[in-house]
Amino acid sequence: MTPSDRFNQLSRDKIDREYVVSAALSIVDNTGLDSLTIRSLATSIDRDPMTVYRYVPTKEALLDAIADSILGNLVAVDGSDTNWRRQLTIFGRHYRELALAHPRAAVLLATRPRATPLGLGTTRSLVSLEGILSLLATAGFTVPEALSAYRLLMSLLRGHVLSETQETTEHPDETVDRLSLALRRLPIDEFPIMSAIPPLITEYDGAHELDRGLDVLFDGLRHVPST
Repeated sequence: MTPSDRFNQLSRDKIDREYVVSAALSIVDNTGLDSLTIRSLATSIDRDPMTVYRYVPTKEALLDAIADSILGNLVAVDGSDTNWRRQLTIFGRHYRELALAHPRAAVLLATRPRATPLGLGTTRSLVSLEGILSLLATAGFTVPEALSAYRLLMSLLRGHVLSETQETTEHPDETVDRLSLALRRLPIDEFPIMSAIPPLITEYDGAHELDRGLDVLFDGLRHVPST
């Protein structure tokens, strides 16, 4: 048995919930959400489906666990920083980075879990919420204002990553060329602006768009002392 074979054997022998969820995320990353089933997951780890059910009782629980495993790496805000805008910008940028690292799973970040207030999941999710609420409270927000700001922030981030990852393709240059050509063929009398600006549509800068959205959001928040 080669060292690689021994490593793979040890990996198969040491199955736990984290291993199962990691295998599920790998399937989604490689072939998309539609290809993930309990059976396909069991096959990927060389186990019977009942083994999977020991760690995730349902497909819904598995999807929640995948989203939570991605967001488990999300940076925590620094509550000691008096510049709340800077901290939330860092938080937002990192949220986007995590989504782009798993574009085929990004939809889970925006939709899971479904059945809890604020989309809260495990303790990992609560840590981000508590940190942001504490940061905003220190900056002068009331608790209701801080909670509203959190909701607005997460709505912006979830919407942004869904939009940006949907524009991600395996052959971006080919897609840009086709879209540019299609836009140029639009009837100018019906689409005078779109037909004239294909570069502005195809040369999308997700990082810039996110920063702009965050600035607009932060500027719109009220009753906060300037920092």
